[in-house]
Amino acid sequence: MDLLKKEFYKIHLRYSQRKAFRKVPLNAKLTSEQYNKYLAEFKANGIIVIDSYFAQEADELLKEYDYFFKDIKKDDKDYKRIFSLSIKEDLFRRVLDSNLLQLLCEYSESQQYLRASPGLNITYPGFADITSKNIGETKYRDGGFANFYHLDTPNLRQYHILLKDVGMDDPHMLYARKSKQKHFGLHYRIASEEYVETNYELTHCVGPKGTVYVFDGGSGLHRMYATEENYRMSMDIMFTPGNSILKESCPIVNIGEMKFDGFDELQKESLKYLK
Repeated sequence: MDLLKKEFYKIHLRYSQRKAFRKVPLNAKLTSEQYNKYLAEFKANGIIVIDSYFAQEADELLKEYDYFFKDIKKDDKDYKRIFSLSIKEDLFRRVLDSNLLQLLCEYSESQQYLRASPGLNITYPGFADITSKNIGETKYRDGGFANFYHLDTPNLRQYHILLKDVGMDDPHMLYARKSKQKHFGLHYRIASEEYVETNYELTHCVGPKGTVYVFDGGSGLHRMYATEENYRMSMDIMFTPGNSILKESCPIVNIGEMKFDGFDELQKESLKYLK
């Protein structure tokens, strides 16, 4: 391995089981049976998709951040994201969902910490999907849309909330189920379309507004599926066991004003590095 690869795996090993966590009671969004089912699926595949989980919160987010999501034009095709949000405390408590946070902790067998402010995204590619074989021959070879199979920051786990209905004909994420179980070695962080299609089954991250998909991006291969005409809107919430925290570059603007009323102990601990 070259030096960069060695450093990558040193980070992974250092933080992979950093601190134990304390379980909290589930909130009303999931029963114990549902939670256990999703946890088993998450551990097996590295991803779960729950339809309409944040249906109410999605409407509130669209209203709260209408300045970002309104007036999306066809000539405005791009990949836009904004972190460093100011967010209402009660809404923040609900999107920092303790059921999903606990799923991430149990999956990782360690406390998970919010890496950055929740992020808003508009994904409007303006081009049809192309295979990894063709990416290097096009203007998309820089990978700005992450439309090639890759791994994220070491230990990065996250969930994305869809803020509009997303179907198979819309831009959406593809995840290679069970790819987290393979140590990629010399493959490092990128894999070809042909390799993934030969070795894995795919999850299409689609669903009605409010759907959430929870995934291990640091260990499982994933990419964006591009479509020319449509776009996706989402909120992204990222966690690590303590590495690569973006407090200075992506802070929650008003976190110093929050009283954290109604936050459980797991949620409060997850905010340790952003306060």
